[in-house]
Amino acid sequence: MKKKRIALYLAATLVGASAVMPVAPRAAIAASSDTSIVSSITGAFEQKKTTLTVNMTSSQLSRIHSLLDSASAQSDPYARYTLDRVDTEYSVRGSKATVRFTISYLENKQQADYVTAQAKATLKTIVKAGMSEEEKVKVIHDYIVKKFAYDESMTRYSAYEGLTKGTTVCQGYALLAYRMFSLAGIENHIVEGVAGGQAHVWNKVKVDGKWYNIDMTWDDPTPDRKNEVSYSYYLVTDKLLARDHAWTKNNLPAATSDYRTLLAQKAKNSAKHRNLLAAIGGEITASTAALKQKVLSSIANGKAELTVQHDFNSNSPKSVLDQIMKACRETDVKNVRYGYQIADNGMAILKFAFDY
Repeated sequence: MKKKRIALYLAATLVGASAVMPVAPRAAIAASSDTSIVSSITGAFEQKKTTLTVNMTSSQLSRIHSLLDSASAQSDPYARYTLDRVDTEYSVRGSKATVRFTISYLENKQQADYVTAQAKATLKTIVKAGMSEEEKVKVIHDYIVKKFAYDESMTRYSAYEGLTKGTTVCQGYALLAYRMFSLAGIENHIVEGVAGGQAHVWNKVKVDGKWYNIDMTWDDPTPDRKNEVSYSYYLVTDKLLARDHAWTKNNLPAATSDYRTLLAQKAKNSAKHRNLLAAIGGEITASTAALKQKVLSSIANGKAELTVQHDFNSNSPKSVLDQIMKACRETDVKNVRYGYQIADNGMAILKFAFDY
């Protein structure tokens, strides 16, 4: 199903118009190199400071936008994506300048600390002793999708608002996921790109040494359906995600492994993995022939119903299902009913019911 999505709130540094300070501040952080200036600004972002004063050269002042961009890029992702706006004031005396930064955030320090505290408390509840990385990823994914509703008013951007108001946009989903994955010891990144023609963010996670994409915003139905979770964007490859997402892949690990195929291999000899595979919808049929085989096998075994995940890709669902129904008419089944939900990437949950 199509869902309305919000353009990413500009989390990169927003620099307000600079103004000359009538009097230079008395207390300032001395900074003699670009590296030390960037480090000072990065530290302020991560500590959620609202003001910072730095001494620099007039040449550095002329490159202040570039220095701010570098500081934002080098900040911890949670700090970077909760940064709202930076305004600057400055005074210049010869070749020396004093710059005062006024910084605002989508979450202040108290609110960010609240998110961390809630994330820790939740992890104690949902993560059980002995859980594997893939089990931890699933319970975190499911918790966030169920906890949040997508903010169709497009005014809430933070994990704090998601936790306290119940709604947020993609940024809030990705931020809470980043914090919870990190606290659970799971390496992950926040990825910024475009999806559905609008700016968007999601996560990449490392599970058992392999990287995958996970987009909790697009796994959450809109309008919200209480406790309903989709897995169409759950631990997927770059190739699959690229059907409806675009991003700059430089400096990001590639996601090339098919998680469901690997999980299906483990499921052959492990009840735990069989349960995990079933919980995310089972294996995916990627061709009409494979889907037909599953349906006909269910009929041959007298099953009353079948739920299967199918990858329509760019194929017409009507054309595929017409072929399936034609094959069913050649069996002893009296009636076949079906319904499906299809995601933007062509992945669908198909449900069949059979009368004999």
